[in-house]
Amino acid sequence: MESFSIAVIGADGVGKSQFIRTAMSLPTPPKSILPAPDPKPVTARILVDNVPYAVTLFELDLQCFESEYFDDQYRQVKWPKQMNGTILPRVHGVLFLYDVTDTESINYLPETFNALVNSSLPVVLVATKCDNPEASRKIDVDAVTATCKSCLGSFRVAADKPETVRMALYSLLRAMILGNQEHETSEATGLRRRAASEVAHLDAPTESLSRPISQHSRHSRASSDMSLLRGYLAAQENSDYRHSRSSRMDLLGGQIPDDYESAQTVHSMLRNSGVRLDRAQTIYVEVEDSDVDSLRYSDDIPLLQRGDETLFDRSPKKPGVTFTELVDRLLAPKLSKADQNFAGVFLCLYRKFATPGELFSAILARLDALKDDKSIHYLTKTTMQLRIIEVVAKWVATYPNDFARPVVKRRLDEFITHLSAEPIFSAAALQMRKILEENVIEDDDTGWVKSEVEDTEADNESLASATRESLRHDADLRDSLSTLGIGGPSENHPSTSSLISTPAGASTKTHSFQFHVYEDYEREASTMIPSYTLPLTKFRYHIFMDMANDEIADEMTRIDWVMFSSIRIRDLVRHVSLSPEQKEKCKAMVNVNRMISHFNHIATWVSNMILMRDKAKHRAQMLEKFMHIALKLRQLNNYNGLAAVLAGINGTAILRLSQTRALVPAEVHKRFARLILLMGTQKGYFAYRLAWENSPLPRIPFIPLHRKDLVAAEEGSITFVGPQGDRLNWKKFEVLGEVILPIMKSQSTPYPNLSRHDEARELILDCLMPTDEEDIYQRSVQVESTSGIAVDPSKKKFPWFAASKTS
Repeated sequence: MESFSIAVIGADGVGKSQFIRTAMSLPTPPKSILPAPDPKPVTARILVDNVPYAVTLFELDLQCFESEYFDDQYRQVKWPKQMNGTILPRVHGVLFLYDVTDTESINYLPETFNALVNSSLPVVLVATKCDNPEASRKIDVDAVTATCKSCLGSFRVAADKPETVRMALYSLLRAMILGNQEHETSEATGLRRRAASEVAHLDAPTESLSRPISQHSRHSRASSDMSLLRGYLAAQENSDYRHSRSSRMDLLGGQIPDDYESAQTVHSMLRNSGVRLDRAQTIYVEVEDSDVDSLRYSDDIPLLQRGDETLFDRSPKKPGVTFTELVDRLLAPKLSKADQNFAGVFLCLYRKFATPGELFSAILARLDALKDDKSIHYLTKTTMQLRIIEVVAKWVATYPNDFARPVVKRRLDEFITHLSAEPIFSAAALQMRKILEENVIEDDDTGWVKSEVEDTEADNESLASATRESLRHDADLRDSLSTLGIGGPSENHPSTSSLISTPAGASTKTHSFQFHVYEDYEREASTMIPSYTLPLTKFRYHIFMDMANDEIADEMTRIDWVMFSSIRIRDLVRHVSLSPEQKEKCKAMVNVNRMISHFNHIATWVSNMILMRDKAKHRAQMLEKFMHIALKLRQLNNYNGLAAVLAGINGTAILRLSQTRALVPAEVHKRFARLILLMGTQKGYFAYRLAWENSPLPRIPFIPLHRKDLVAAEEGSITFVGPQGDRLNWKKFEVLGEVILPIMKSQSTPYPNLSRHDEARELILDCLMPTDEEDIYQRSVQVESTSGIAVDPSKKKFPWFAASKTS
């Protein structure tokens, strides 16, 4: 991610700190009787044309700036190397602030502005406190703007209009971005421009090379702020512009020189259509992409002379991103919540386009390059190294199976050996090695774009040379890690202990379990497959009715949690992308299929339990009990179990039982109706999605819906884009990340006080019952026919319901 540093300079009391807080959307600090701490640089992630940039703002007092940081010999800015103990990076632009109510705030403006111009820095003038009445203003903003003709822009800001502050920052940032782009392409386009000029036999006037394009005519048609920026960029390439001097005049409203009208100042530019500054100091910007190139030239330039720059400079924006760019963002500073989420999404989904060996090699390459870079300050280099090690530790702790292959595991083992050589890293290295020795199982790579076997074959050929090379670089790598430090690895669900304990005074038929990793949950989930051995009888009806609703809901939640925790998020993503044949071959799909089958089993079990008895009053009691169980599941945030119970109650076989439903109390119906609205399909499950986002942990998601979201994201766009198909469509992965991140967060926090209830478990998993929907519907018609005629009990044809006398 590209970074920019901007200096906010001005006299004491002009509002520099308030400007930075408003521009960066920072909260106002609380009032305190203690003196304010020294200001420090503030860094934030800002999007420009959907591209993130790391923008750093730091303030400098104008008086100190002139006396301490000014070089009289060259009349250029000499920036400090550090401020308040913080290393300052290279400055890319300047925001010059002055107070319209204080004449002393512009005492050093001409000298300072000339120094900034000589240093080839873009400058934006900002008039603060413009919300004061006209009578209290002592500085003419138009006069200041006319004096500083070479400035990029002039803005009037007010405390009650924060958008004006952000507009000033945005204009400067756009100029710096375009300046970098022009600098990167200047060498390549220079040769092509000359070749095109020779072919066309068009000799541009010499004067046109010494002035910005926007100054050729008073009637420039620049109708957007892009024309302002391009005018600045053209002027920046001119050597005469760098050594120009602004005219010294009375900044408080004195006589303006005669050539003011011919100068293309910001104030005159703002009179053009698209950008205007009204009397209320409110800035309106209307940017149209079609105007950027069609209106960038003045009318004095012939039409044919405009075409060469457009033809050779404009390059279509490349779709997607490269793997290198993604790795750079993975190792970049985490400046926002989106950056923090990126690491989780990338480590989860990178197997769709890369192997663990490729990713680990890219990380080590950046670590070695950082070690050899002598231009980076010691503290900055140490911070960057710590960040890289932290990423590796999180990767090992969260996805240890990525290092199950022999070659990748050997390289990681060498890396950990280098870490353990330093005492400060011994604890972290020991933890990473423990994870590799205990929790690493080779995964099934079915469905991944690249198979790890390819890396294994390639590395086996160079195994001997790689060993010699690792010994040769042993000392170098140890030097690069000698200044690193890292805390304990960030552990996600696979390494999070989940304790299910038995509360005091509980029944002897409850048990407690302790699960640590996915494998523990998988082993427990494999024992929860329905056996269909116990017939539904009146005896079991009474057992179920006498059982507390909380025990049944707790056991259902415990089963759902174990099955949910046994699912790796990667496997859930692969479940929607693999073909049916691949799903049969992939062993990792067992956990996902098990939970889907359990959802259908619960819905079928609820319907059969309600239809167990012949009399309506008994069915109504069972229906009411399941409604209470559904309410309890909602309180436990078990949305998957809740949806399964609702599916059984609202199925056709149960929904048609009007006599049974009429016997359920109205108050119970009313509370149950809220659950139906919660899990309803209206507006794309809007109610559930809102409740899911705001539900505290622990919680269990409605798996069928989230799987449907993954299907839409997977099939809605392709993975690789570009002419050669070598660039990644990361927008697709961002959509996938919005689905999987809440699920990953849910797996990190287990239910603390759930216990196993054997009787409830037997009733849920071991009941013998029909599973075909047609058979269940026929049972519903038998117990409550549409004609109202009683059915002869002797004509029962369902062996699952044991014959017994009705009570």
